[in-house]
Amino acid sequence: MTASTEQLDVRVRDELARVSGTDPQDWYLVSKARHAMTLVLGALEPGEVVTQPLTCLTAVAPVISAGHTPVYADLDPKTLAMDPALLGAVTTPRTRAVVGQHTFGAAAPLAELREAAPQGAMLLEDAAHCLGELARGSDGAPLADVSVHSFGVEKILPTRLGAACWVNPAGSGMPWHARVVTALLGLGEPGVRGRASQLLSRPAQGVARRLGGPGQVGIAFAARAGLVDTPIMPAELQGRVAGTPAALTGPPLAQVAESLGGLEANRGHRRTVATLYREGLAEVAGAHTPSALDEPGRVLVRYPVLLDSAATAQEAFRVLEARGAVPGRWYRPLLFPGPGDPAAFGYRPGSCPVAEDVSARILNLPTAGFVTEAAARGTVAAVRDLVG
Repeated sequence: MTASTEQLDVRVRDELARVSGTDPQDWYLVSKARHAMTLVLGALEPGEVVTQPLTCLTAVAPVISAGHTPVYADLDPKTLAMDPALLGAVTTPRTRAVVGQHTFGAAAPLAELREAAPQGAMLLEDAAHCLGELARGSDGAPLADVSVHSFGVEKILPTRLGAACWVNPAGSGMPWHARVVTALLGLGEPGVRGRASQLLSRPAQGVARRLGGPGQVGIAFAARAGLVDTPIMPAELQGRVAGTPAALTGPPLAQVAESLGGLEANRGHRRTVATLYREGLAEVAGAHTPSALDEPGRVLVRYPVLLDSAATAQEAFRVLEARGAVPGRWYRPLLFPGPGDPAAFGYRPGSCPVAEDVSARILNLPTAGFVTEAAARGTVAAVRDLVG
């Protein structure tokens, strides 16, 4: 690392430690969240990893790439996270880890998941949607063995690449702990393709949007060659994490260091927008938000609304897009945006009925900085007109 990179690395880890109430030495900066998950899970003996199907497939591809079999547990409809009461039905002696995903914001019941998980299984916190927040127990201590946070596109900050991984020092006696830390400390700088991708991805995607169809063909070819990064890489549709895990360095690290200074303002804006959605839709019978995600003050990367039917949700997309809004399609379908190789992901249709119902009816509304208060009110009015 160069001196400037070392300074930025320290600055970012110090800030993450400050906002999370942890020690900077337990944070590690990684090229992508999916790379961090692959490294962490790769430190475990091959077996099964329990996760949920209401997610992006880039959160499951690391399970497969690390040599494990993904196993799916259904959701608690109050949290849109894994239901701890159902965990025992899908765990076996081969369960190596349980992934607690904070869907749209910190709401996964990690204390209950910890209690329900098999002894010795790693509790991996997927905190991609709630940068710097760690689920804590009644004693105030963090619950997860490992917590992965994302600086990637469409997450909390307006950054595009990078991740942070927190490793709980309380787990130092676990057999995998030293292997995880060693793997994270041993990360090198990005290779030639990684550096090229950092420089080329954003301008190349801008050109592709202007060119339309031919541009998208070119981007897909460049992504397969590893020359540009797209939010979901072609290999990941088949269950293989693209790229080589590396330390977070260069322009992406500098962008993260700069953007972290605006984290509190960003959170404040998202709370304001979520409040406008919450209050505007509070008495609309046909638009329901899961209770754990509807709490005042919660920071949400998207505000989820469940409409009465799949047809109504689809019509809502059409109406909002016609108004110039940007309704989110996470997670329609399950394992968004849908595997290219369903067999690799091993999800059995019908096995998680709550997740399948949510996926059919969900409309998630953006809370990002580009959403003005006037735009949020307009979105509320459109949804009320449709289902109110």
